[in-house]
Amino acid sequence: MGLNIEKFISPSNFKSSLKNRRFYNKINNSGLFDSEFYENTYDDFSGDALKHYLTRGHLEGKLPSLNFDPDFYLKTYPDVKQSGLNPLFHYVVYGKEEGKLYQQSYSIRRKEEICETNLAFLSNYEFDEEPLVSIIILNRNGLNNLKCLFKDFDAKTNYSNYEIIVVDNASTDESVNYLKSLDLPIRIIENDVNVSFSRGNNDAAKIANGEYLLLLNNDIEPTYGWLNEMVGAIVYNDDVVSVGAKLIFPFYFNVNRELSYTIQHSGDIFSERMYPCCLYAVNKSNSKLDIFDSSLTKNNYCVSVTGAVNLIDKKVYDELSGLDENYFYGLEDVDFCLRLYKKGYKILFAGNAILFHHESSTRVKSDSYFENDKNNYFFFWNRWGSYLSKNLLLDKINSKKFFTEKNLKISIINDRDDNEDLISEISQKFNNLDYTVEVITDMKNNYIGNSSDILISFTDNYDLDNIIARQDILKVIVNNNDFNTDKYDMIISFDNIKSDNKPHIEIKNDFVCDFLEQLQNIIMDEYEF
Repeated sequence: MGLNIEKFISPSNFKSSLKNRRFYNKINNSGLFDSEFYENTYDDFSGDALKHYLTRGHLEGKLPSLNFDPDFYLKTYPDVKQSGLNPLFHYVVYGKEEGKLYQQSYSIRRKEEICETNLAFLSNYEFDEEPLVSIIILNRNGLNNLKCLFKDFDAKTNYSNYEIIVVDNASTDESVNYLKSLDLPIRIIENDVNVSFSRGNNDAAKIANGEYLLLLNNDIEPTYGWLNEMVGAIVYNDDVVSVGAKLIFPFYFNVNRELSYTIQHSGDIFSERMYPCCLYAVNKSNSKLDIFDSSLTKNNYCVSVTGAVNLIDKKVYDELSGLDENYFYGLEDVDFCLRLYKKGYKILFAGNAILFHHESSTRVKSDSYFENDKNNYFFFWNRWGSYLSKNLLLDKINSKKFFTEKNLKISIINDRDDNEDLISEISQKFNNLDYTVEVITDMKNNYIGNSSDILISFTDNYDLDNIIARQDILKVIVNNNDFNTDKYDMIISFDNIKSDNKPHIEIKNDFVCDFLEQLQNIIMDEYEF
């Protein structure tokens, strides 16, 4: 073949092998290597991008461009894989003449597959008159994100009556000039400082003309029909005032590869943790669930949706005075949705409004980020801690699966043999209700864990002050007249034992039935966490 392949692909001999420049140029001119893509995607090299790919990059699993999939080529032609040759080099120098085939990268093919599949699920709503939607976008030095967002923007909406308000937070790149160049109904608020997410959206809402507001992150990449789907969901569902969308992780070429094209958001639920206390919002769906699982291709009610893409009735937004400006880029969306829910409004997840969310491109976790996160959560928990703990507990007791999809967990502490029969009986009955039961006979390490919701103790022979558990765990003691009940939240008795200022549960017939019935009444009417 006239070419020393080993010498060409050897990093140490690459420079001398450039006497075969015609091969280098042939690859460079093939259209299958994209230097700009390579340099922007991979930052762990310097110098000539093609040289790096030919010598090292292909061995590290890097892509030469989005137009050539090395994995497909090697899988299709095992002889090339056995030879150890760079697949792109082989195709350009030999494979093309041999009639071998190549494909675009998986990232392109899978993205097209997602977009095409979703077309089958779109409602394509029709309206007697399309209500005006005011799309609000916050931006700071997000030129590349804006270009991705606004590529074919109008064509993808499948909806014509909208205005766009961009709040630019003192960008120093060409963001504002780019926005002004677009042939779209855009107004720009040009700030001198970086205002908060709440403040920016609230300022834009004041000048918005729409019947509905759409909060939209600048790092969103829409797919066809998304806006039509969201507007239809809010217009044709009574009492719905807020609609969220299905957000998908984009393809990640470096870190987070395993998240590529998985579910990022399908509505929120809450999960438990010990520090900081005690509950936090998480995506409802497992990221491993198929994008087009039957549970995700329909509209579902939920307690909260992300502010990254949220369509809101403007009258209700104004009624609640918008987003709370005590938050700085974090939890303001969850707070807003909880305020909606508490007032009796409904929130909907629109399962077929699909958008890709390039979240990692805008979120920089600096020291100030973590400090803001801590302050946001402190404010959030002071406002919502009791409310969430109460509702999660009721949700688990009744298996509603609305605030959370986890089962109720009960930890029973006992250090006496004469209680074994009773504890065995109630444990089995709790299990029959799909509750999780843990029986602890040794509390030397004081460990309960963050997943337990209720502690039922048949003893006071341990250090209750230092148990390792969530702060909002409900502490219940089964009193036999000898126990110290001061530090427990509730008291269970089998007779008329009473204790001042303590919620009291009297067991008359069946421990489990009496306990659950009276517990719910106390939580609803009396008990404050």
